[in-house]
Amino acid sequence: MEIINLKWIQLALGLLILVIPISILWKFKTRLIKKTLIAVVRMILQLVFVGYYLEYLFKYNDPWVNLGWILIMVLIADFATIDRSELKRKTGLIVSIFVATLVGLSLIDFFFLKFVIQLPNIMDAQYLIPITGMILGNCLRGNVIGINDFYYNIDQHQERYRFLLASGATKNEALFPFFSSALKKAINPTLASMATIGLVSIPGMMTGQMLSGSSPLTAIKYQIMIMLAIFSGTLLCVYLGILFSQRFVFDKRDNYDKFVLKSERN
Repeated sequence: MEIINLKWIQLALGLLILVIPISILWKFKTRLIKKTLIAVVRMILQLVFVGYYLEYLFKYNDPWVNLGWILIMVLIADFATIDRSELKRKTGLIVSIFVATLVGLSLIDFFFLKFVIQLPNIMDAQYLIPITGMILGNCLRGNVIGINDFYYNIDQHQERYRFLLASGATKNEALFPFFSSALKKAINPTLASMATIGLVSIPGMMTGQMLSGSSPLTAIKYQIMIMLAIFSGTLLCVYLGILFSQRFVFDKRDNYDKFVLKSERN
């Protein structure tokens, strides 16, 4: 079946569906209409920009340009993680989370592109950019949940942390319960998605492939691969993000820097 190419006028027609959610937001005085409209406009502008840029990226397929784009993606995700985790923009935290995300992504990308898909050139933009983007988007969500939970819990339960240290535990042993809690919360959304995928929802990548004419079985194989990459990448990035960043949060005597969070919660 020939792929139906949406015209811009058809896409504009699709915006009319926003009347329903905006009406609901207005009726219940949520004060979210402005934020909703701004988010929609930003989404459209960003995706149009990326669409035109990816046309260029796929056409020229230069490894250095591809790498540069990935670094920009990771950097943006880095600052988003810091801000949404309610951490202060300290140099040590920014660098550590950036390195952790880049290392985690690189390992997952290399494994799946080189050994699973077996690409002759793992820097091929057609595979590298979309797969990296899907993994990074989920890593961002996992990092925000996990890193915020880790530092917020330590901030709220410093007595427990100090008691464990006073009882003879090493810093790693004292941080173990906080680490465990953060990893659980960070990975739970991905686990829930994996457990219900196919029955409750048909993922975007699989849908996109089928709409573009791919066999459902081919789409399923890629979706399984992507979910494994997302799960592994998310857990690895959260783990490395906490592991690397904590080096800049504790002093030589293993005391916690209470000023790492933007503000205290009650």
